[in-house]
Amino acid sequence: MKRFLALFCALFMISSFAFADDDDADIYDDIDQGEEEDDDITLRTSGNINEAGDQYIKIGLMVTCPLNFGGSFPLYKEGKLATGGAGMIGYHRFITNWWAAGINIYFGYHPTLGENIFTYIPFVVDTTFQPTFKKFEFPITLGVGAAMENYLSRTYFPGLVLRGAAGVFYRATPSWSFGVEGDCMYMPQWYSNPKYNDYGVFGSMLFTARYHF
Repeated sequence: MKRFLALFCALFMISSFAFADDDDADIYDDIDQGEEEDDDITLRTSGNINEAGDQYIKIGLMVTCPLNFGGSFPLYKEGKLATGGAGMIGYHRFITNWWAAGINIYFGYHPTLGENIFTYIPFVVDTTFQPTFKKFEFPITLGVGAAMENYLSRTYFPGLVLRGAAGVFYRATPSWSFGVEGDCMYMPQWYSNPKYNDYGVFGSMLFTARYHF
């Protein structure tokens, strides 16, 4: 009987140590996994934020000034075109950690001197170089595309579009960044009779949100 009790006690103690080791191992595994997730979040929100293959969708609202149609800043009411606005949506994909390529679509308008509306819809393919510092991103963009332009009953298509932009964004979370950009867009109109040619230069302030995935 004494031997049986001694054997039972020994088995009980061995089992207790074994379960304690398993529990400790599970706790350490959970801690390690949590640390890896924290490290991943830290990496994604500081230093090298983006990687090749990362993508983002971009939406924004713009205040747009016609720079060469007469009038004075900020409303340009005395010129042929007054200050207007635009909305945009775009898709981009990172080719490397620092370079992205994509397409943007804009929907813009400007009131005219005769109280009519000039509208335009540019489609712009662009490339972006984006250095980062901690949670801040600094995109520098060049693009080229075509636009559909309309005034009264006249439509001009395709119109050449050249665009340059620079901005600053704050990566609020791994999935969202918010920022502002300043851009310059050049939209000429060429006709068979050169006296009707026109050259539109527009400067814009763009307020943007980007969803990263």
